[in-house]
Amino acid sequence: MKDTENSMNKDMDGRKRRSAVEQVQHAVPAPPAPPAASPVSGGPGHPGNVVDARQPETPANPSGSASAGASRSRVASRVSLAVITVVVLVALIVTVVLVPLPGWLVDSAKAGDATGAKQVDQTDLTYYCPSRMALSDNGKYGDSAFQASEGNVASSARYSAFGSIYEASVGAVTNGSEADNKKLTGSDTVDSAMVKTYSGSADQGSQAFETRLLAAKSGTGAAASVASWASEGDLKGLAASTCIAPALEQDFLLGPTTTGVTQQLSVANFSSKATSLQVQIWSTKHGTPLQLSTGNVVNIGANGEATLELSAAAPGNEALFVKVKSKETPIAAVVRSIELDGLNAKGSDYAVPLNAASKKAYLPGVSGDDQVTVFARAEHDTDLNLSWVDGNGAASAKMQHLEADKVVPVDLGKAPDGVVGLQASASSPVNVTAKVTQNADSGTDFAYVSPSPAFAQSALVVPDHTDGTVVLLNTSGSETTATLQGYDTSGKPVGDKQIGIPANAGTSVLAKDVGDNAVMFTLKNGKDVSMGMRLTQPDVAQAKLASVAYLGSSGLEPRNMKVWANDNAGIVR
Repeated sequence: MKDTENSMNKDMDGRKRRSAVEQVQHAVPAPPAPPAASPVSGGPGHPGNVVDARQPETPANPSGSASAGASRSRVASRVSLAVITVVVLVALIVTVVLVPLPGWLVDSAKAGDATGAKQVDQTDLTYYCPSRMALSDNGKYGDSAFQASEGNVASSARYSAFGSIYEASVGAVTNGSEADNKKLTGSDTVDSAMVKTYSGSADQGSQAFETRLLAAKSGTGAAASVASWASEGDLKGLAASTCIAPALEQDFLLGPTTTGVTQQLSVANFSSKATSLQVQIWSTKHGTPLQLSTGNVVNIGANGEATLELSAAAPGNEALFVKVKSKETPIAAVVRSIELDGLNAKGSDYAVPLNAASKKAYLPGVSGDDQVTVFARAEHDTDLNLSWVDGNGAASAKMQHLEADKVVPVDLGKAPDGVVGLQASASSPVNVTAKVTQNADSGTDFAYVSPSPAFAQSALVVPDHTDGTVVLLNTSGSETTATLQGYDTSGKPVGDKQIGIPANAGTSVLAKDVGDNAVMFTLKNGKDVSMGMRLTQPDVAQAKLASVAYLGSSGLEPRNMKVWANDNAGIVR
């Protein structure tokens, strides 16, 4: 019994030891296997006799445990980083979708019926410079002693560009070639590099004056003028015109269309596309447009010119208001006005387009001893107040009631001594033009003086073989000072003059007093100053003939407009 009991106890002890060894083996990773060797086991009858079963427990490998811990730590870090990244990305997506971003972070988008506005500057300028004065009918009829004659008519034109100019050129309006264009040039001196100029004759037909700007800014622009004169024939006297910028609509106020008067409308189209013109005329008799005997439609070809005899279209009127509208392209127009009384020349001049109607207008260039008639028109009934302007201020000359749409001639008689201009004011916008006449023993001459707006910077140019007097009117209720700069024929500065003008007053300056040989002028700090020029011509003066001509100023200010654009998905189908 004891032997059996001992044997059972030993067997139980062996199982306990094997179990303990297995638990240790499960708890501690096994070390790397030794080189292959035959396991040693007990012989038969010795169960559980395993190698090292009775040996002390082998301690765990410290380096192996650290490596396993580091591996588990890296895995845990990667998992955590991935989770955080996913959370952040989801949060960003939700933010972008649900929360509007600040405007400075994204481009503004135009969608649907959104409207956008952009300011557009004009950097290509074109002007229409009419040809010299000419009779509308050169036919020779009857006895030579009674035939119409242009006499010894001559002409001159000057073209100038100021400021930041890329290039400027002059060429024929019709049938011209770019190779024949004349380039404007400037003086080689550093101080005159901002002025380019060219001078020539107006005998060869109307000219297109084109200027390309480097930048549209104050002090940059162009001005040009034409003069025509004669001391013999039916065109005796002096006529002058500034060059005209094209527009879709141009309006004129003109004198009579009675016997012996010619009013010839000349229109130029600079576009490569033909256009049709609608001509409407109002007179002193009716507040509605006249039925024209020649029809009221004029067709003009691409890069072409056309004329219309207004005296034939609306004869027998004391004064006219003419509106010329183009359907397709901008046009430029001028009216040649010639008056004859039998065999006696009564003068000639160019009438240029009017500025927009306004409640107040200034006409520099009306002078003492002028016989003055003002033509006025308003779209609504109003009272017009006309005032003489001299060196001390403005003095009322006449009040005149205007009926809507009717042209009203207002005879102001002879301008008082010292007068340099005329001021017109009304409670509603009006258009006005003054016809000034000079008398001499050998005949008369006349000129149209149109309102000249005030610009911060503006320019005047004098054609060759003429001279002039610059006239400045202060349009404000306080004293102002402006600077008049003169340039010679090469564009070189030859002098400047600071001019102070009392409130609502005017002054005049001889061209030679600004600088020797000054033929071009710019006015600075002139936002309240209206500028014009009265011309003279030595040959006509030497012949002791009546002569009078006027030139208005050209603004050297940027031309721009705001363009509005609407998105319309229906355009693309």
